[in-house]
Amino acid sequence: MRRQYTALMPTVLGGALLLSFQLAALLFMACSGGAATPAPAARETPQVASTAAAKVTSKSGFSETGAMKDGRSFHAALLLPDGRVLAAGGKKTARGHQGQVSDTAEIYDPATGEWHLTGTMLEERSAFAMALLPDGKVLAVAGMGSEREGQTDVDVWDPATGTWSAAAKLNEARDEYNLVVLKDGRVMVIGGNSETFSLLASAEIYDPATAAWTKAAPMSAPRLYHTATVLQDGRVLVTGGGKTDGPYLKSAEAYDPATDTWSPAGEMSVARISHSATLLKDGRVLIVGGKGQKTSAELWDPATETWTPTGSTAEPRADHSATLLADGRVLITGGVGNRTSGEIYDPATGTWSAAGNMAISRYRHPAVLLRDGRVLLAGGQGQSKLLAETELYTP
Repeated sequence: MRRQYTALMPTVLGGALLLSFQLAALLFMACSGGAATPAPAARETPQVASTAAAKVTSKSGFSETGAMKDGRSFHAALLLPDGRVLAAGGKKTARGHQGQVSDTAEIYDPATGEWHLTGTMLEERSAFAMALLPDGKVLAVAGMGSEREGQTDVDVWDPATGTWSAAAKLNEARDEYNLVVLKDGRVMVIGGNSETFSLLASAEIYDPATAAWTKAAPMSAPRLYHTATVLQDGRVLVTGGGKTDGPYLKSAEAYDPATDTWSPAGEMSVARISHSATLLKDGRVLIVGGKGQKTSAELWDPATETWTPTGSTAEPRADHSATLLADGRVLITGGVGNRTSGEIYDPATGTWSAAGNMAISRYRHPAVLLRDGRVLLAGGQGQSKLLAETELYTP
């Protein structure tokens, strides 16, 4: 049975996971207490990038930087404690053919603007997510394998050796799910597709202290291509999702790790799938776009648990990336429809403005906030191919 592909929200990367660690990186810059997770024995990367080895510039806007070794889409990427970026898996281009599933991983060094391969995962995987553990290792969780079905296998990457090894398996196979790292360092996966291609309402939590997965309470509804965001109070807000061909969901719900319970969190103004969710510095959550040519944006306030509209993007956005910048604004890039443009949302005024154009159109791409405040856009789906090209956005 062939599956219709749509993007896994980054949350990840894109999506909630990446934002969690982007926020951790910002806190590192703002205080002298160090990174949010202990770094393994590894070299520190200079904060200021060198222009000697790649196209790197301090000029504001988008600029090209080194290309990955493989073109990738549906892959995962995250910021490491030493300031470098790990990207892995996804659909790839190999021997001139697109759509193969990748088991490779590579690291971007902001000091040189170059990518270097780092070991091979034990399993090929796409439509998955990664999590940074408290000891600095990285968990790569399940995802879609070469047979196009969800899997239970989990790998862990050790930055000290650059190698991958097996970790405890999930209780239930899944891909195209959402992943967050809870305030206590545990890793939670939510919803997605099962190995029989049915939508999941279930959730599981990985505890690094026991290196085991346990089942969590299920959501009120099965969800695919939804968002998951860790709130300032430790709860997890989940929005939208549904079947790839509809119906989509307007509903939202919040998970409380302290009680292992879900509660309703109101309804968005429209049903959304393949949209983005960004935790703002004031604790509110910004929701943008989604399939169906959506330009609308809205805010969820945890204090009142209500939704309010907050303007619209200039172009429809779905399978785009959303990144919280160091100054509290939100950068939106790309999206289905060969979008090259970027837009910025300012929470202080509730307004949108243009952020210039990328060198190449892309969607289903992760975006990672670097320590120096720039944003790395890595790969994704281009107009006619999977992309190895990467770009930097300088505010």
